Amino acid sequence: MNRYLKIVLLTLSILPISSFSQNEIKEKIDSLLYVEKMPYICEEGFTKCGDELFWNTVKLKEKAIPFLIEKLNDSTKTKAEVVLFGKNYSVADIAYVALEEIIHGIPTFELLGTEFDQDDCGYCEYWNFLRKDYQNRLNFKVAVKNWYNKNKSKLVWISNNEFSSCDCRGKHPNEGHYEINKK
Repeated sequence: MNRYLKIVLLTLSILPISSFSQNEIKEKIDSLLYVEKMPYICEEGFTKCGDELFWNTVKLKEKAIPFLIEKLNDSTKTKAEVVLFGKNYSVADIAYVALEEIIHGIPTFELLGTEFDQDDCGYCEYWNFLRKDYQNRLNFKVAVKNWYNKNKSKLVWISNNEFSSCDCRGKHPNEGHYEINKK
């Protein structure tokens, strides 16, 4: 068997394994549509803090990142209610919260192109801005993707139990997160 044929056969034998893994990841990301409760303030510890589908996605760590970014323009509404700000999370909103649990310190408002406390509203500016015009979601997706591509080589793993998106207590399912290396 010549060398070229061996390489082709090896590639073809590995391809189904890698695409199966990619399909599994995509299925977990797609399951965000069925999230009914997002983590917020959890007095009873981590075990009852948000929907398991959400945390299963977060547990994918870096493997989930490109798929989560691709969901950032999915405005399909879910059953998960946005505490304090009203209405429901979209799939894109849940994907972004998952992304923030995997990578801490994403400059949300810089990437949105708006101020945090626009009209004395605080974080509601995130919701107002993205809900105002679908083009804002598309622009945000592009900005997050560009930010990630620019910074992914600078990301380092930090082992700890800090949550980014909620006041949950207990062990973080990832036992850590990525953030930009400050050295």
